[in-house]
Amino acid sequence: MEISTQDNKNKIPLDVLSALTEDDKVTQRSLSSKLGIALGLINVYMKRAMDKGLVKIKHVPKNRYLYYLTPKGFTEKAKLTAEYLKTSLTFYRKARIECDKIIFNLKKSGLKKVVLSDKNDLAEIFILSALGTKIKIIGLLGKNEIFFGLPVFSNFPKSDKVDAVIITSIENVEQRHTDISKHIDKNKIIIPSFLRNKIGNI
Repeated sequence: MEISTQDNKNKIPLDVLSALTEDDKVTQRSLSSKLGIALGLINVYMKRAMDKGLVKIKHVPKNRYLYYLTPKGFTEKAKLTAEYLKTSLTFYRKARIECDKIIFNLKKSGLKKVVLSDKNDLAEIFILSALGTKIKIIGLLGKNEIFFGLPVFSNFPKSDKVDAVIITSIENVEQRHTDISKHIDKNKIIIPSFLRNKIGNI
């Protein structure tokens, strides 16, 4: 199973086109704020969209510019939406099988207290896989807050309170493994098989 930064890059054009559909008074600055994407990157995507005939620009008073989708842009948005949903469903199915397998092996080994390395879609799937089992996900690593009702630890919990850490980082797998191995035995760190192509000789 391949998960790459390309998946996220492909979602940005969809988010931009969707935002243009929802708001006919959108500007590059408002897009940047709404989507949490750097203004310079928004500018690049908008230029590409205009070059492809997906978006047109309209000048309004006070030297402002508004953007709106062309019929071709609506068609492209529909296509990107279908592709994104297909990719998301494929990811979910394969990830759920792998998560269930890891949860089963933890149970078989008598390991119960688990920490997830990052907050994301993969972490959500692990949480779902652990429901109804004796595996207890005691929390996730990150900034202090709550994620799906679980605590998020800014500091690594005491190692004697943790039986295993599951790497759920998608982009920085090797670095996360290195960071976590400073706090807990490497043998207690679990990397899902579909993330192993992102690491060296761990």
